[in-house]
Amino acid sequence: MALENASRSAAEGNFPAGGIVVVEDRVISSAISSPYPGLLHADSKAVTAAFESDTDLGKATLYVTLESCLMCTGVAYWAGIRRIVYAIAKDQVDPTYYETAQPTAALIDGFNERLERVHLSELQDEALTIVRAWEEAQNL
Repeated sequence: MALENASRSAAEGNFPAGGIVVVEDRVISSAISSPYPGLLHADSKAVTAAFESDTDLGKATLYVTLESCLMCTGVAYWAGIRRIVYAIAKDQVDPTYYETAQPTAALIDGFNERLERVHLSELQDEALTIVRAWEEAQNL
């Protein structure tokens, strides 16, 4: 579903990212990104919608197409989400899509509670195809 959201986001001219929040095999929220550059990333939008649903997010997983930036990771963390699953590793895309080129793991190692991050590398090529098509359409 996150990949479908990324495709929809790109088709609408927005940054090619999608996110969903799942609790116990139930999708709580789903989001696409905003135009690039922009503040409202798909991950943060999905987490905010899930948080506002009054669902206990302690057992939630955030699924996103691109590795979450520090802002989105922080939003997920403060919402209570402790597991983020992503398709594209940060180092596979233009570094200007992130606030820093440093690995996200190095930035969050000091969090008070552990945040599990899972890279689904088997989905990376499919997700990168969406990003590359968007970049080409944007002449980037």
